[in-house]
Amino acid sequence: MYADYEYYTESFLFGRDEVVPDDDWEFFEKQARYEIDLLTHNRIASLDEIPEAVKDCTCAVTELLYNADQQAKTYKAQGLAGPLSSWSNDGQSGSVDLGQSAFTETGKRKEIYRLALRYLTGTGLLYAGVMVYEP
Repeated sequence: MYADYEYYTESFLFGRDEVVPDDDWEFFEKQARYEIDLLTHNRIASLDEIPEAVKDCTCAVTELLYNADQQAKTYKAQGLAGPLSSWSNDGQSGSVDLGQSAFTETGKRKEIYRLALRYLTGTGLLYAGVMVYEP
């Protein structure tokens, strides 16, 4: 686990209200780890200690994934494929704009990458090139 619920509530949120309930934390934190590991080329596993930047990134991505899941459930309950962008009352029609939502699969990918850049830039974890080590 990169960030436990205690870190999330005390160090990341600093007393603000939780977005992700305790009961859902483990599942969504694990999903966030998969996403972060993908972007960092699994470099975090080789670290002796998880840096604060990784913990914060994990919390932010966990919130995003939880919110996306909640939004998907809401849309499904309303019979919609995504966020309603326009509505015509007389003809009872509506249109959905999936391109503008951070909660679609494409939108989630973009937002996860944005969060990774925000928290992990300068750590070397996002570097995709080859590192040469001199003996």
